[in-house]
Amino acid sequence: MNMISVYKYPAAYARENNELEQYRASYKANVACKEAIETAIRDNYRDNCLGKEVVKQVADQFGYERMFYVLANTVQRKDFDGRISRDNKDWAKTIPVFEDKDYFGDDRRSEFEVDAVNPGLTDIFINQARCDYLLTQPLTKEDIQSEAARLLRHLQSEREPNSPSGTHFMVQISPDFLIRASTKDHDRLFAMLPFKSLSFSALKDQEGIFAFIQKDENRDQPLRQRKPSVRKKLQKTQAEPKVPASSKGKEMEL
Repeated sequence: MNMISVYKYPAAYARENNELEQYRASYKANVACKEAIETAIRDNYRDNCLGKEVVKQVADQFGYERMFYVLANTVQRKDFDGRISRDNKDWAKTIPVFEDKDYFGDDRRSEFEVDAVNPGLTDIFINQARCDYLLTQPLTKEDIQSEAARLLRHLQSEREPNSPSGTHFMVQISPDFLIRASTKDHDRLFAMLPFKSLSFSALKDQEGIFAFIQKDENRDQPLRQRKPSVRKKLQKTQAEPKVPASSKGKEMEL
């Protein structure tokens, strides 16, 4: 199903543009995706919470684009429902889902509205889906700077060394950051923290990766700002318009 393109326009538009085949295939996939979401929620709901695999069960089969399209349609049609969070309602509005009425005036979108499970569980599913999708996306410069600022803030807030040996200040690097980070992202994070004794390492019997600095390190330092590369400076210089030599001559004569 994830090989079928999401067709976002109504049947009337598809008919006018000879795209009914694409419309029908996408519509059929939308309905199947809706049913898969309902099944996944029922299969993974245990002890008042949804299992970690609930989103993957659907995303692997249909892809994030179609899953989000079906979920956005669901939330837009449940705008009145207080069990859907305001944040998810605002998110749903960023995904256009056009009205699609049939000959009798009924909206075909109702066929792929997630409606066979509690809307509160649908809301939890959406939160998890949005979070899982974010973890698949590469980090931006802003993401790396935000993590560096968080680490610095925690290292500066500790009053005494908090490592098991009592010789270092330490703070755990965000697991979400580690999931998304490439080797270059690790290097950029390291370069932004202003400590000579800085190291990233694991701890025995503890999960995760931690940033360490020695207890005598000066912690009252700001983040390092990345310097623009020489290549970018050269490209900027080359892109700047040059004053023609003839113009210079005329200015000198005046």
